Amino acid sequence: MLSSLNNFDHHLFLAIHHFRCGILDWLMPWVSNRWIWIPLYAILFFILWKRFGKQMLLIAATITLLVLASDQTANFLKDHVKRARPCADPAFAHEQIYTPLGCGGEYGFVSGHAANSAAIAVFLFLLSGNFSGFAPARNRKWWLLLFPWALLICWSRIYLGVHFPFDVLCGMFVGISCGIIFFVFYKKLVPVLR
Repeated sequence: MLSSLNNFDHHLFLAIHHFRCGILDWLMPWVSNRWIWIPLYAILFFILWKRFGKQMLLIAATITLLVLASDQTANFLKDHVKRARPCADPAFAHEQIYTPLGCGGEYGFVSGHAANSAAIAVFLFLLSGNFSGFAPARNRKWWLLLFPWALLICWSRIYLGVHFPFDVLCGMFVGISCGIIFFVFYKKLVPVLR
């Protein structure tokens, strides 16, 4: 069973990775670059600050701890599962793997990019809900755009040859779990600190 899942994952990786397009070859390294998203983070923090004021300090601290937790969970799993990245996997030695950003570390399960982007998207989307007092339902649809953003980052990791699809899928699961846990933690802290 594990062998067939691994084979499926390898075939899916090759199908996604070998679907080359000039514009995507240029775009995906930018999408995968963490620093390119700083303007988006600044806009999100400004919107949150306008709505929450002083409470923004707690939100910023929670998001910082959230990213740290999702990232370190991904690193822990990489170090213990020790699944090679596609660009470092001997099974792909005969394949042409496109890695414009290099291979990264030796191990890829789970994707830290996927975990972090999914964690941020889930936490902020939950924060935007009516039950958090954040925004009316009609404005919440804009926060749904965080999910295509997270999926684009996840896809870039496969396209750039540094993660298998299951690395990304499991990274998203880690991020979603962290996002939910930290939102519950945040909701418990807010009444205590008021």
